[in-house]
Amino acid sequence: MDTKLASRLDILADNTLATVYERNRLRDLKLNYDKYETQIQKKLTQLRDGLKTLEEQLAAEEEAGVADTKTDEDKLVELQVKVDKLDALMGDADQAREALFGNKRGKSVRFSPANQMEVDPSDLENGQILQLQQRIIEDQDTNLDHLSDAIRRQRELGLLIGDELDTHAQLIDETHEMVDRTDARLQKARKKLNYVGRKVKDNRSICIVIVLIFVFFVLLALFR
Repeated sequence: MDTKLASRLDILADNTLATVYERNRLRDLKLNYDKYETQIQKKLTQLRDGLKTLEEQLAAEEEAGVADTKTDEDKLVELQVKVDKLDALMGDADQAREALFGNKRGKSVRFSPANQMEVDPSDLENGQILQLQQRIIEDQDTNLDHLSDAIRRQRELGLLIGDELDTHAQLIDETHEMVDRTDARLQKARKKLNYVGRKVKDNRSICIVIVLIFVFFVLLALFR
């Protein structure tokens, strides 16, 4: 039997189950779930076709005299149970009962003659439906646990990102402080340059006189 096909069908069945849960949730809330209906029917068709293929392969193996087919049979039964469960979840309670347990109406189940107690078959079937609902709730609890783990990991990742952002913010603050200090130094240097410029401007006439005296002595030395 094609184990890869069986694995793909198993994954498809789990994916379809999640879609059915969402479809039923919207149905209970009286919201539009048509888009899920189409997806589910398409996936169910794929599952049924795949099961038919696996059954044919298993039958061929048995006819060929393959010794060990129990594992394949168990896998096929497991897939069939999942598909039956999906069919049940897609209908109402009566359809679910017939899909999962068959139509058992008209039959009665009796215990030993000593107690002469008769069990109503509808009660038995309702109990089986309750068991199915319990299994569905357990599956939902498992999914919620997985979702909780994912949220916890996202929270941890968010905390790490927050710490990283705090570090970057601290570096930015330090950079701003360095820029402020550098700007203050530039302001002081600019003030000093302005002061020197004013002094030179105020003493320009004195500088001219000194230069002229220097030129005079140079000329005097040349023409002696």
